[in-house]
Amino acid sequence: MPSAQAIVDRALRAVGKLASGETPSAALAQDSLTVLNSMIDAWGLEPGTMLSILRTATTLTNGTRDYTIGLGGAINIVRPAWLDAAGFIQDSTATDPIEAKIAVFTEKEWQGIVLKTVDSGWPTGVYYDRAFSTAQRGTISTYPTINISNAQLVLYAPLAITKFGNLADNVLLANGYEDAFHYNLTVRIAPEFGMPAPDGYAGQDGFASKTLAKIKVANTRPAILRPDPGLPGQAGAYWSQHAGQWIVR
Repeated sequence: MPSAQAIVDRALRAVGKLASGETPSAALAQDSLTVLNSMIDAWGLEPGTMLSILRTATTLTNGTRDYTIGLGGAINIVRPAWLDAAGFIQDSTATDPIEAKIAVFTEKEWQGIVLKTVDSGWPTGVYYDRAFSTAQRGTISTYPTINISNAQLVLYAPLAITKFGNLADNVLLANGYEDAFHYNLTVRIAPEFGMPAPDGYAGQDGFASKTLAKIKVANTRPAILRPDPGLPGQAGAYWSQHAGQWIVR
């Protein structure tokens, strides 16, 4: 579990700004942390760097359509870059709550809904307005608006790596992330001091690209492509990307 300070120090040693056992100045360390957080922020837009898909269930309020999403919001998670999927639980108090999949509307689909204030006991989908506010929150709108109690909205959102609050912050990293942090931060930090990246670090075949590619491969979630069941011989079959073949059920 490395700290931001340890990650920064390792990169500074690699570019020759820090000797072994030496401690960087406060200004140097803080500048390096800024670059590290900028890199993490950029990775938050790349599907391959996402550690997992976070499932969040939020109890809906009777008659309320819009819910803020972001830290401290009605849906209290890190504001996601996008939604992977959504579900609806009509009665969360049931012994065995049933979760049904609902749509995640695109901007065009949301624009096409003429009357957005209709209410119902069952939504057909949600719209994610990613407008960025000072509170770093977006807005989730349900359609129709729920008019019952004990209902829950379930969201599946990519879980990005969070930025470091300070140099003392520790982070639990999945396999491969520590090396990817080091090599990619070193490549990013070198130009800040007017220096070239160390040999073997940069470029398409450099350690930075290779280590980042490894975590992207590890985070790849195999997709299932289903053919039109009306095609001859394809009923009950699906394409497995993982297996690389058609699977007949």
